[in-house]
Amino acid sequence: MSQQEDPKPTPNTSGDGWRVLSYLIGGILIYGGIGFGLDRWLGTQFLLPVGIVLGAGLTILLLHFRYGQS
Repeated sequence: MSQQEDPKPTPNTSGDGWRVLSYLIGGILIYGGIGFGLDRWLGTQFLLPVGIVLGAGLTILLLHFRYGQS
């Protein structure tokens, strides 16, 4: 007796929630850190919030392209 294999295996999506959360946190930390460093170097006070918002926005865009399309 031969067993038939599933022609369309489903992808393993058990860790996607943790992966999305780590992308969001990582993007905010990286771009916020860049903004913080530029603030210290240039003597300004507005680049840290800009970096945080930019990091969150770019991460959401990345997640949309990676997981949003079915």
